[in-house]
Amino acid sequence: MTRLAVIGVDPGPTPGIVLLWPHRAPDVVQCSAGALCTVVVAMLEETDESLLAVEEFVVGARAARSSSASAGTRTRDVIGALARLAEDQNVPIRRYRAADVKPWATDRRLAAAGLVEATKGMRHARDAARHALYAAVRDGGHPDPLSTRAAGSPAASARSDRSPTRKGPRS
Repeated sequence: MTRLAVIGVDPGPTPGIVLLWPHRAPDVVQCSAGALCTVVVAMLEETDESLLAVEEFVVGARAARSSSASAGTRTRDVIGALARLAEDQNVPIRRYRAADVKPWATDRRLAAAGLVEATKGMRHARDAARHALYAAVRDGGHPDPLSTRAAGSPAASARSDRSPTRKGPRS
């Protein structure tokens, strides 16, 4: 059973941050870019073993539609600051493209992990949750929340304590 905590980050002018614990409810934050590193350091101080998962910034059609011309520059600066922080803190960092993460980290999978309600009304935190969950399963040894292995895990029991009861079999 893993002890690894995963911190997912959706970088940008309004970063989302989710600390996904193996056996308790997640910590969810949406803040200014200036507060991001302070928040991540505070989260790292609470963990024994952690992994940082960051959405990679890819220049494309969606990036061209961002809210301002400087948003891309700020996002790249945030990612650079996180890479330096990870190196300074000796924490492994993984960067994933949204195009790879989002098809897997669906709302259904987030709901099964107890992350939909936790990130309600915070779209950047919701994207951070996608990255945290993807990294937790792919690189951190956490079970896929849609697998039968996850259904019997202590984390699933903790999730069921804070989620509405679902009738019928789990898939």
